Order: sequence, then C-alpha cells, then structure tokens
Amino acid sequence: RQGRSVTSIMPADVRIVWLRIGDLRLRDNPALWRAAGCKGHVAPVFAWCPEEERAYACPRATGGRTGRDWSYEGTALQALLPATLAGLDGDLHKWYKSRLWILQGGAVKRGVATSLLELAQSLGAIEIHLNQRHEPAERHREAELEQLCKAAGITVIIHSAFLFREPERCPIFHAVGKGLHVFKAFWDGWHKGGDIRRAVPAPDKCPAPSCWPTNKPFAGSANAAWPFGDKVPLSRVTGRSLTEEAEKLSQEWDLTEEAAHLELSRFQQEGGLARYRGSITRDAGPKAKESRLSPYFRLGLLSMVDAWWQSDRSSEQAKKWLRRCAWRDYAYWMLLHWPDLPEVPMRKAYTDLTWCTERGDERFEAWRSGHTGYPLVDAAMRELRATGYLQQNMRHTVGQFLVECLGADWRDGEEWFHVALVDSDLAINSMMWQHQAAMGVSQWLIGIDCHPVRHAAKADPSGDYVRRWVPELAKLPRGQLHAPWTARHGEPASDVYPARLVEDIDAARAAFVARCRQSRAKAPVQCFSSDGCDLLTLPSTSGLSGPGIRALTERCFREGGRDSEHQSSGKSR
Repeated sequence: RQGRSVTSIMPADVRIVWLRIGDLRLRDNPALWRAAGCKGHVAPVFAWCPEEERAYACPRATGGRTGRDWSYEGTALQALLPATLAGLDGDLHKWYKSRLWILQGGAVKRGVATSLLELAQSLGAIEIHLNQRHEPAERHREAELEQLCKAAGITVIIHSAFLFREPERCPIFHAVGKGLHVFKAFWDGWHKGGDIRRAVPAPDKCPAPSCWPTNKPFAGSANAAWPFGDKVPLSRVTGRSLTEEAEKLSQEWDLTEEAAHLELSRFQQEGGLARYRGSITRDAGPKAKESRLSPYFRLGLLSMVDAWWQSDRSSEQAKKWLRRCAWRDYAYWMLLHWPDLPEVPMRKAYTDLTWCTERGDERFEAWRSGHTGYPLVDAAMRELRATGYLQQNMRHTVGQFLVECLGADWRDGEEWFHVALVDSDLAINSMMWQHQAAMGVSQWLIGIDCHPVRHAAKADPSGDYVRRWVPELAKLPRGQLHAPWTARHGEPASDVYPARLVEDIDAARAAFVARCRQSRAKAPVQCFSSDGCDLLTLPSTSGLSGPGIRALTERCFREGGRDSEHQSSGKSR
C-alpha cells in the first residue's frame, strides 16, 4: 500500500490527492509530491464529514451509546481549520495556479469514500493518492474507498507520511512475546522498523484540472469564510459561535506553512532545543523549553519527518526532543491495535473503578472553567480555554488534579482536551489520559508530584503565570499567590477568589490509590499475571496468545488490595 511510481500515463490524466487534517501543506507531502510527479493534472481535495467520525472514531461509541463525541465538529481544532485551509488554497494558487476542492455538506451525505469516488468519476481521474492514517474512522474510510475504487477501476495509492515509521513495519509484538515490557518492546520494534523515509520537497508543478475555476477560493466548491457547508456550530468550549472562537484563536496562531517552518527554526536556533531535557516535570516554569509546534504538526502545516531531517540529531537535547516526537508513533501504534483506546481501560482490573465526580457537576465545571481554588490549576485551565494550548507539564498538572484529587473519570478530562486543544489528537490524547488514570501501559505518572502549591515553586516561581491568567490575584504577594487562602481577611482578592474544591491534596490522591486497590481486589484473577502485575487486554491483531499482556504495576497499587478469594488463589499483586 505504499506509494509507487506509475508508468504509461496519458497527458490528460487526472489524479486526486485526498488531504486530511495532518496533510495540509505543500512541502514533504508524499501523496501530493508523487501525484504531481506524474504527467497530467492534480486535484487536491479535502473532505469534512464529522458524522463519520462520530460513528467510527471509537467502536464503543458507535451510534452515540456512550454519549461522547469524538468528532472535531465544534472544537478548537475545527476553529483553526478555515484559516489553515484558506492558507493551503492560497499557496496552491500562488505557486501552481491551482485550488483546493472541498467536499462538505450535502456532497458528503453518503460518506467521504462515496463522495471521492463520484468526484473522481466526474473528473475522469485514474488514481486517488492519500497519506496513510490509523484512526479507526480514517481506516474505515480508506478501506471503503479502496473497495469502491477497485470496483470502478480507479487505483488507490496510499503513502507513508504522517508517522516516522508505520506500525505495520515495526515488530513490536514480537518483542512483547519475548517478555519485554510494552514500552521497551515498542522502542525495540520501532528501531527495527526500517529507515525513516526521506522528506520530499514541494512539487515543481501541480497543474489543476482544466474544469476547475481557479479564480475563486476553493475553486468555488465552498464558502471562503466558512468552508464546511452546514450552519456554523457552537463552540463546544464556550458555547459561542465557532467563528468567534476562530477569530480569537487566530490572534494566537499564524496558521501558514511558512509560519510553521519559522517556528521550527526559532525553536532550533533561539535556545529552546538547546535547553530541552525531555521531561514533563523538568521542562517547566518561566524558561519553558517546549517547542509549541504541536498545532502545526497536528494540522499538517509542518511534517514531523521533515523536522527530523532538519534537526541536528547529534546533540543530546535534539535526541531527547525527537524521541519525545516519536511518542506520536507510540500512540498511533496503540490506537491501531486497541481501537477503543479513547474509552476502554487497557488494564482489565480497573474497569469498575469508582469515580467521585460526575461529568457536568459543579466540581467538574469549576475545573473546566479554572475556578478550583488552586491558582496554578486555574491559570492553566484558563490558558487552555483562551489559547487552545497548554505546555505538557501543565497538562499533567491539571490532569492529576482532575483524576486523582477530584476523583473524576479520566474520559471526562480526555473529552475536554479533545474539544479544547488546538492540537487535539485522538491517539495521543487517549494514550496520555489512560496513563494519567494509571490504566494505560505505564503508571509512572502516579509517582510524579504536581501538588498545585508545591509544584508552583518550580512551575511558576515568580508568579507571573498566575498573575497573567488569574488577574484577580495579581495584587497578592508572591508568598500567598499560590495559596490565597493563607491571606488575611480583607487583603486583595482574599474574598473574591473561590474556595478550594479539595483542601487536602495528598489525602485526595491517597484516596484515589485506595479506590484503585479496591478495584483490583474485586477483579477476577484472570486480570493479573503470575507475578501479580496487571494484564493489558490482548488485541486480536497481536498474533499472541494468552489472557493478556503483562504490564508493570506500581507498588502502591499492589499493596493492601487483596481479597480473600485472591489470597486463597495464591495470586499476589
């Protein structure tokens, strides 16, 4: 299914290039480059059909039974799309006198695959090129497109582009079968997955189909201001029109391919990369070393493979940053083999864990809006709401507070991040929230202390971060800024800032661990390995046999959680 050259092409032949979120660029776009390298015309196409995402993004969510919406409609990511698509459309016109065609609204009522086939037939296209993806909804679309086009005599050519190495090339489960822990097995198999492909340049030529009116934005296929056809949805973050959110977020992000490469150069040349330490705990505070490239990678304005080849990979800092970038491959490997990753715990023993805070109640709403009574948490949640972005360190800080301190279901936090992040990514988001709740492959996050007062000494030592995002506390002295309840009655802001949702953070975290132990104690013995570790569910695609995959289990979860049945069975955990 990888890209291959085509011979005996007639000059009038048309090739469609199906572009998706993650592909919206000219440079290092294998599908576009390969199609443009053949004689004939190239038709770049983007399709918008959130109904299919709702139906296929997570098998357990099919039909909306869980009440969770994993589509990107109404999200911060969709708010960025009009400007991003317009930028790509403008670049196509500037460099090639071409345009981006958008399939939306009534044109995709019968699904993206059917719409692409109909467009291909109307243009007389002989091939459809696309960059491979691994989200369940996208794999469904790819499979359906291949089936329809095979019957119609149109060739579908799928290229490797989004990841460093496609998971099918990496013998990861082979290493798992030899006894390696999943995380180590991933890196072992990933490095054996062949060479990372070379980045390709923007095409020299990319002539549009002769029938396209290239004097109009999007070749007249969509409204230039709102290219999604249907009525503008309300923002799932603020409840306001999504166009208002788009205008606000456009002040935070320059959504062009040129800007993406400038940001990469800034990170490489102005010291951010040189200071990078590859740790969500150490890369915190006023001298943050994060690249802020994630929205550009997510939208596809910048290729991670291109960034790989542009980086000086000899320095230890660059190696750590690139290894962190490769975590995206790790997340998509998980989503490929555990397609219900957004909603189903990987560790079977925690399926019935008790949660203390329901989605939509006052405590959860206070967390979402940044009114928890803890200034560091509130500053981060308000920054997320205003900009669509959070540094990785702060993502963990607010995640730990929600799951461990408020006892809220990790899926509620995951869904909020899905809605509010401009770099919203189903695979990465699912993997990280599984880890945040100790239900994923790794439980190491439980050992990191992000107490919103103690951690503030490192994350916000000057208090500038809190003063910016929680201005009602700006006049408090630094010693009281991160713990305003210590201020005397009548001091500035002492009477207007909300009371703490949780007074004893450490006790709340201990209670979360206790509930995890209780869940393990009630779980059947088949949920554990012979040495007492948790078992991950075993994907049917793994080629392995047995009750599950052994996952290292933190000592705090293994102590004090045995019931009489497990004791009598001799299975310790």
